[in-house]
Amino acid sequence: MVSIPFAPTIIEHAAALIGCLPSEAAQSVELMAKAHIEAYKRYNHPIVTVGIDVYNIEAQALGCDVRFYNNASIPGVVTHPYTLDSDPGLIRFSPDAGRIQLVLNAAIEVKRVIGAETTVSIGICGPYSIMIELLGFDAAVDALFEEDERVFPYLDALLTHQMEYCSLITSEGLGVTLFDSWASPPVTSPHIYRTYAAPYERGLISHLDSFGLASRPLVIGGDTSLIVDDILSTGTTLLVSDYNAPLTLYAEKAKNHDVTLRANIDPKKVWSGDWDHIRSRINDIRSMVTIHPKTIIGTGVMPYDTNPGHVLHVKEIIKTIS
Repeated sequence: MVSIPFAPTIIEHAAALIGCLPSEAAQSVELMAKAHIEAYKRYNHPIVTVGIDVYNIEAQALGCDVRFYNNASIPGVVTHPYTLDSDPGLIRFSPDAGRIQLVLNAAIEVKRVIGAETTVSIGICGPYSIMIELLGFDAAVDALFEEDERVFPYLDALLTHQMEYCSLITSEGLGVTLFDSWASPPVTSPHIYRTYAAPYERGLISHLDSFGLASRPLVIGGDTSLIVDDILSTGTTLLVSDYNAPLTLYAEKAKNHDVTLRANIDPKKVWSGDWDHIRSRINDIRSMVTIHPKTIIGTGVMPYDTNPGHVLHVKEIIKTIS
């Protein structure tokens, strides 16, 4: 049988592997790099995405306050300083703003140590998700449902911001993983996704393509079956079928568009050690290989306090079934 690669999503869980809190690793080049290097040594996953609280980085750089904690909680945005009357011209890229340079430096160190063995990337956000953080969810959703034209200058400015960020990342020989989870239904309707999220994802992915990056993954969690064709229209090279999505549909879509299918296991099941469920899920994913050979097994973001032995056991189950 064909061996199926296992690519768990290791972000804040990496901090636990070196015995530090998420907020500690999120604020230190040394700890962030050490955490992701240790995670790779443990799990040997095929792509290492450097970061701890990836959805906060651009928002903080553009003025949102982020709260850090003295416990296992993930840092989070606590202020939304923009309104629709704010000047989009305030959105300007600077590597010195917030923790952008910190994350970049950590990724450079990770690449120096393990870059010859695996792909090292930085997780960035789509303009749509950043806009929601800047305006706040309620204000942003009201504006989108009312089709307020003032959101477009924000999205245009954020696209330029992210293109400059991508240029900096790729100049260091690093990959880019694009996250846009605010765009996932039911939080976002298919119409809103097509109008306000997909065009800007497409712009960013096209920008990455211009650098010759063969891998241009767009990651949107949840059941995205209502927008799966729109996701594929962005030029992503990866289609994520989350654990609650119709797997066969995604396998057929991935095959038709010749992109890699990432079929996820529920990370909560890995955390709890629900091995019967996990074996069943792996068997289901294994059957998709007959539809589309370019299939990998992934997970949603692993909880911080996941037992490392559970992650390794999933890897062993995959080997047994494969």
